[in-house]
Amino acid sequence: MKGLKMILFTVVVLTGCKQQEDYKELRDEVMGFHDLVMGDQEKIVNNQMKLDTVLKTMSLIKQKSPALDTNVEKAQIYSLLKTLAIADEQMNNWMHQFEPDVSSKSNQDAVEYFKKEQVKIKKIDSIYKSQLKISDAYLVKFRKP
Repeated sequence: MKGLKMILFTVVVLTGCKQQEDYKELRDEVMGFHDLVMGDQEKIVNNQMKLDTVLKTMSLIKQKSPALDTNVEKAQIYSLLKTLAIADEQMNNWMHQFEPDVSSKSNQDAVEYFKKEQVKIKKIDSIYKSQLKISDAYLVKFRKP
């Protein structure tokens, strides 16, 4: 009976004590994820350059494919360039607003801050991946993968 009480007491104590999250670990996770997303930023810029090249060579493309409606293609390219630029701008804005130094905050406030930043950078990552998929698929059309 005494052993059972001790086990119950131990279980209650262990479940009642939650380990406090360390903001530094969370900050490192956010920064590590940011670094991964930055790899996609390079791909965004590359796709923008490829789309610009397609725009500049549209007359040559038209010669090879006379049935091609260049006005439709140009509109689509401008739309893709705009959405890629918006995605890139969101990343730049996040980087300018991100504050890794939280020394003036309590640990709990810092944890909350980095959790919010983690959500933001994951959203940007999702936008990047979506825009890359769309622009990659379009560029295949012109053999510019």
